Order: sequence, then structure tokens, then C-alpha cells
Amino acid sequence: MTQAITYKGFTIQPAPRQLVDSGQWELNVFISWGVEEEEDSSHFVKTGRYATSEEATDQCIAYGKQIVDGQIPGSSVGSRH
Repeated sequence: MTQAITYKGFTIQPAPRQLVDSGQWELNVFISWGVEEEEDSSHFVKTGRYATSEEATDQCIAYGKQIVDGQIPGSSVGSRH
């Protein structure tokens, strides 16, 4: 997994997955919040095709920020923080 970032009190962990059939990458993101003893997390996957792991990682981070900001209908973690 690539380096996690902290955004507005949430930890966004990009974990892009390489697709076996095409060799392309899709978005796979873990978002966690809280303190170690009471940490909670959610997992999000977004279909899409990216040519490189680096491109997918950048998009994972952008997607994670959108989720934290409540911009993705049905995928918000804001109400849990």
C-alpha cells in the first residue's frame, strides 16, 4: 500500500488494485477516523481504469477527499466523525 495522508481528521489510505484482465488500475480506498483504541474505518471502491499505479493512487486520494467532504452521494463518512 502507498503512503496514507491525513485530511480533515481522517486518514485516507490509497490501495489501488491492478485488474488481472487488462493490467489497468482501479480505485480502492480505506478511510479511517478516531483514536487508536476507538478507530473506525470504511472501504470504498470506484470503478474506473487508470494506466499506472501512480495515476490511480493520485485519484484514490482525490476520491477520498471528496468522500470526506460529502461530495459523493451514498459514500460520506462525515456524519460518523
